[in-house]
Amino acid sequence: MKSLALILLIANVLFFIWSQYISNNTYVPPPLVDKGIPSLTLLPLTSQDAYQSKGSNRQSSCYTFGPFNSEKTARYIASKINDYGLATEIKEQQTMQTLNFFVYLQSLPSREEAEKIIKDMRQNEIKNYRLIESGPYKNAIALGTFDDLDRARRHAEYVRYLGYDAKYTARKKPKEVYWINYDEPFGSNAPVIQWTKKVDPRASVQKIPKECDF
Repeated sequence: MKSLALILLIANVLFFIWSQYISNNTYVPPPLVDKGIPSLTLLPLTSQDAYQSKGSNRQSSCYTFGPFNSEKTARYIASKINDYGLATEIKEQQTMQTLNFFVYLQSLPSREEAEKIIKDMRQNEIKNYRLIESGPYKNAIALGTFDDLDRARRHAEYVRYLGYDAKYTARKKPKEVYWINYDEPFGSNAPVIQWTKKVDPRASVQKIPKECDF
């Protein structure tokens, strides 16, 4: 039994000496890159990544508020937001404003044919009509203009019921409107809608979240 213990002790000593002084001289570490396989390259941080990293720690949100038909009103609301301690930026936008809705019969090949239609319409007691003599609607028959789309649609349907191919379209013109961009800290909740309603109770405005760019 003592002989076995002695043999095991000697074997452990020999293994220790081999592992510490002999095996290290012959050990070759494995290559970091296999032959024929390209290595991975770490790419530098992009500006977009930096923005996202910065945005994740952001303590505020950005909004655009409007539209305002009057630049004067937009600047007044912007000054109220500034007084609230927030930065603002006013943006002008080109849009199309609906003037009214036009009901009509399409242009006829000649004035004579248009007048025949008008004569026939009198017999059906259609009183509101006018022959258009120039412009893009030349020889068309105007059947009225309406501020409300539903009224224009109902009148066109009534004329079609009488047998005439009435149509309606919105008449528009270019118009400038104004939006206010601002950066609002979480929990601030500037009462921009209430301020606007006090200036113009009929104003139709909305507060829209947007990407922060200032």
